[in-house]
Amino acid sequence: MTEINTSPLVLHGRRRSVARLRAGVLLLETDGVRHRIPVAAIGRVYVNGPRGRVLTITLAAARADPADPARRTPVTYSLTSRNAPAAAAFAEAVRRALPVRYADEPRPEAEAEAGVEVSVSVEPIVRSRPDLGRVIVGTLCLAFVLVAVVLVARGAGERAVVCWLGGPVLLGAGVAGLMGGGRAVREAVVLRGRGITVEGRLTRSYEVGTGEDAVTHHTYEYVDALGTTRTRSGPEGGAGMVEILYDPEDPEGVTKVGHGTAGHLAFGLVFLALGLPTALAGLWMSGVGVTALFR
Repeated sequence: MTEINTSPLVLHGRRRSVARLRAGVLLLETDGVRHRIPVAAIGRVYVNGPRGRVLTITLAAARADPADPARRTPVTYSLTSRNAPAAAAFAEAVRRALPVRYADEPRPEAEAEAGVEVSVSVEPIVRSRPDLGRVIVGTLCLAFVLVAVVLVARGAGERAVVCWLGGPVLLGAGVAGLMGGGRAVREAVVLRGRGITVEGRLTRSYEVGTGEDAVTHHTYEYVDALGTTRTRSGPEGGAGMVEILYDPEDPEGVTKVGHGTAGHLAFGLVFLALGLPTALAGLWMSGVGVTALFR
């Protein structure tokens, strides 16, 4: 049996359905399930329907009718595409991928009659949920613009408009400072309490950013106390050998170059000291803008 290789193709259909042609298998995702159809099990593939946009796959082996076991009915799968040329190109690619069977080779329909089942697996599709963070940010940006438009349309005054335009900006900067400072303080406390220091070897240095904004980052490789080789990347360091302080309970997330934690702690406290009044000022200014909506 010979097979003609084709480039992987993807055909999108309605209601999030999609067909993917890969090496030796056709993946058909429709109605919340994924059908994994071996190309060797396909008997016919054609395009029909309105404007030639319906891709139809018919298996070579028919299925026994539960009501009449002696009767066999064809097994077909279909996908309605929005693009007729794409559907035709996909069908042609599937035809090229179909195996060439010689006269002495067993055919799928004969195998089915003999009790050999052609394996077409069906599995549920687990859809990834939308990123909650992006949804929240998008909603807040939309609300920000709508409130600004309403304030201007109602003639709320320059003070209210300026406070609303500047308040969320200050509030966002202050919250970011509080989060960054809190994280730095926590890491400093954790590393001071249970951190382990090992030596790290510089493996590479690279630039992050372009032009004058480029920052050199360094990647160090080290072996933790359990013998596991790990890496740590960041702008800190630069020497061939440095000391790496890491948290044994979170070796991938909490690390720093050098064994001291005083500077890390001071950095976090400064951000907390700057972030708190900035967030409070932004909150007050935002309140002034929102209050003007109800006057």
